[in-house]
Amino acid sequence: MGAEGGEDVLLADVCRTLARAGFDLACSGGAGHGLRVRRTADAVVIAWQPGTWLGPGHYEDRAHPGMYSALTHALAEILQQAGHAVHIDAETGDVQVKDEE
Repeated sequence: MGAEGGEDVLLADVCRTLARAGFDLACSGGAGHGLRVRRTADAVVIAWQPGTWLGPGHYEDRAHPGMYSALTHALAEILQQAGHAVHIDAETGDVQVKDEE
C-alpha cells in the first residue's frame, strides 16, 4: 500500500477500519479525543492516552496496565481480521500496522 495521488491508502484504511469498529479517532495528528493514529515512514501507529475522565495523574502515565493491554489486543485483533500485518511495540504498547512489501 502507500501513498497514491497524495492520499495515504494505509492510513485511510486503518482509520476507516477502526471507525467502523466504533473507536473515536484522532487521525494524522489531529486534535480530539480517542485513539491517536499517525503515519511513520514504514507503518501506521495507533496509540491511546486516556482522557482526564480517569482522574488526576492518570492522563500521562500507564496507571491502568490491564486497560492498555485489553485495548492493545483488541486493536490488533480487529486490524488483523481486516487483513493488516500488525505488530505491538513491546516498549510503548503502540500498535503498528506495517506497509505491505
